[in-house]
Amino acid sequence: MSQRGSASCHRETRSEIPQDISLSTWLPSKDLKDSLVDMYSANPKVNEELRQRLPSPVRTGIRLSVDLKEEPPRSRSVSPARRSGGTSVVMQCSVPTSRGPSPSLSPSLCPSPRRDIDEVNAPVKRGPLLGADHSSPQDVHTGHHTLDWGKNISFLLKQLDALRDANHRLQEQLLQKEEELQRRKVEEDLGQKTSEGHTELWDEVLVAQKDRDQALMSRLQLANEERDMALLRIRRFQQAEESEHMKVNSHTADMEVEQLLQCVCDADSVQQVEQYGSALVQRLLAARQRRKEITAEEMKAVMMERDVCVAKFKRLEHELIQEREERTSKEELLRHHRDKDMNDRWQLEAELESLRANNSSQDVTVAPPSSLDNSSSLEAAPLLVQLQQLSKDKELVEVELKRCQEAEQEATERVRRLERLVDVLRKKVGTGSVRAMI
Repeated sequence: MSQRGSASCHRETRSEIPQDISLSTWLPSKDLKDSLVDMYSANPKVNEELRQRLPSPVRTGIRLSVDLKEEPPRSRSVSPARRSGGTSVVMQCSVPTSRGPSPSLSPSLCPSPRRDIDEVNAPVKRGPLLGADHSSPQDVHTGHHTLDWGKNISFLLKQLDALRDANHRLQEQLLQKEEELQRRKVEEDLGQKTSEGHTELWDEVLVAQKDRDQALMSRLQLANEERDMALLRIRRFQQAEESEHMKVNSHTADMEVEQLLQCVCDADSVQQVEQYGSALVQRLLAARQRRKEITAEEMKAVMMERDVCVAKFKRLEHELIQEREERTSKEELLRHHRDKDMNDRWQLEAELESLRANNSSQDVTVAPPSSLDNSSSLEAAPLLVQLQQLSKDKELVEVELKRCQEAEQEATERVRRLERLVDVLRKKVGTGSVRAMI
């Protein structure tokens, strides 16, 4: 793009050259011409333009009042100027050395090729020049007819090199921007395709979920209908079976187990076998249930009676223990009183014997010893009565003890019998024979 702009700038510059400017006759050599023409091999239009411009014919009547002065380039800047003092035209092209990510160069940093070529080829207006030796204007005009074409060509080549470098950098930046733009476009396309794919996938998921929900609801509805139909069928079967059982029960209510067995043996069809067999099984189950209930009631009554007997036995045992303790205490008390009475009796007998011995030794009448015997007998009488009472109490306690022992033996025997009965009932419940119980 920049090369086309350079070519167009050259054409415009060529067309804009005024006719009153005269160029001196100058023909470049063949090597210089080839080197200048083949400079831009990448762009044949620029080479063609150089071929047309370099072998310029001698034009009469053209004056060129531009004196170029070459200065050393500073950061790729070309500044032509006049040698002598006077008005001058300065043209600079500052090319940035950095290749940043900026897509385009600023117009202030790199001027266009058309403007540079116009500035170079444009005539420079100048006033009358006076040298140091005060030469005449005619001598100055004659000196300016001879131009330094070598410096002009060098300046043009440097300008073309600068433009070529700028064009190359712009092309590289353009390629980078195009690649980045292409990459961003591809990324946007991929992102759009990805978003579209996500959207399509989400739509497919929603549609699949909706279909799944509908299928699930239809299956649930079908399962509910099948369940209702099965329940209705079962209810009908139960009603029919109950009606049949009622008929069979009404027919076989008065029959015994032996009769039902005979009916099962004499049955001619499977239905009759099932009917009488079910009736027989129900009768046996009812008999077993009744037997279990009766056995449970009997066991409950026996266990209650056993508990009562055990409580009575414990009470009698407690009373017996108390009676034994009381009898022991009473026996000890009676033994103590008896020992005391015996001691008193022995003392009295000893005193009586001593008194008798004393009385026999003395010559006294028989009256005093008899009075002593009477007094001792009077004192021993209540003791004998008390002794008799204690013996009677002892006999009563022994009788009561014997009675308690007999009651204890009876209670123990009754408890043993009840426990034996409970064991027998348990054995009957576990392995007893089945029989009809009314």
